[in-house]
Amino acid sequence: MRMHRIMGLATLVVLFPTTAPAQQMTVAMVEEMNLTAPELPATSEYVTVENHTEERVIDFVIGPMNLPSGMEHLRLPIQMAEIPVDGWLHGFQVTMEDSEGNALPMDLLHHVNFIDPDKRDVFAPIARRVLAAGRETNLKKLPSLLGYPSQAGDRMLISSMFANPVGTDYPEAYLRVRISYSLEEDGFMQPRDVYPFYLDVMGPVGAKGFPVNPGKTVHAYETSPAIEGRILGIGGHLHDYAKVLRLEDVTEGKIIWEAEPQYDDQGRLTGVSEGRLWMTGGVKVVPDHVYRIHVEYENPMAHPTPDGGMGEIGGVIWVSKDAVWPEFERHNPVYVADLINTLEAPEKAGGHDHGSQGETDGMDHDAMPSENGMDTGHDHDGK
Repeated sequence: MRMHRIMGLATLVVLFPTTAPAQQMTVAMVEEMNLTAPELPATSEYVTVENHTEERVIDFVIGPMNLPSGMEHLRLPIQMAEIPVDGWLHGFQVTMEDSEGNALPMDLLHHVNFIDPDKRDVFAPIARRVLAAGRETNLKKLPSLLGYPSQAGDRMLISSMFANPVGTDYPEAYLRVRISYSLEEDGFMQPRDVYPFYLDVMGPVGAKGFPVNPGKTVHAYETSPAIEGRILGIGGHLHDYAKVLRLEDVTEGKIIWEAEPQYDDQGRLTGVSEGRLWMTGGVKVVPDHVYRIHVEYENPMAHPTPDGGMGEIGGVIWVSKDAVWPEFERHNPVYVADLINTLEAPEKAGGHDHGSQGETDGMDHDAMPSENGMDTGHDHDGK
């Protein structure tokens, strides 16, 4: 049964100098303006949290949205919600529904992202990307002996965007994100802690979308992890006409993982292959090596592709309990720039009206553990 209880009402007020709506905040701008981390929304107007303890699932119900036929992009204001359990998260499922819980087409979902503003990522000092999904995402689940550790009260920024290319009006649509979890009391053996990681060919801060002109387009980004660990699962996010997405160990000169883009008969991207690296013990990554994420597109048309390009990888990594994570730095300019861009994304997309059709080309994607690796979902928050 759907619950329509509203968790609270809040207006997002950005309490710091801002750039023009179409402009991305950069690290250099943060340093020059001496900006600090912005205020976060305290409550959520469009998210209801339902903890089904007997089923060991948490439902985050987002909506309602008015999605008229032909609507290009609707981005909701950034929401804040909390994880209500101490335990481990094991995966998720996303569905689009009407007010009665009946299934709606998944093409209505452009992306949804869960971002923890109080913890850092493995490869960059930005807010941790925990979960993300798009229209190609269905069920993502970790083996029961692996889990992302959670504590009751862990905060999640929820960014979501919708569209309606299906030719039917949906005046009251909802997105349900169902997260499975376990508690310490549930088993003899506790799950091994794993953490999501995120990499983008455009780097951790700035716009993630890029034009794909006729012919070949190539982008890459190099970085190193903050801690040592073993990548157990990995997946990616691409747009139409993508040919190559891979993760390389530059220091050793070897390919860690390469995706296989999947297309339908009309040439539309339907998915990206995922890697179950834990079946061979995972792939070790270390702070003194350099790693590169690389993407290639091949556009056969005489004009740029309509949706542009992206290249993102997400996955899960096992980190030893003895590993020392860097101290979380809320005033790090990379963290501040990334968070500002996340919170400003709805403004850049053209407003908060549920009937608006604001656009954005700044996109990046996160991850949540998957039985097949990791779905990098869509963190399209203009970073």
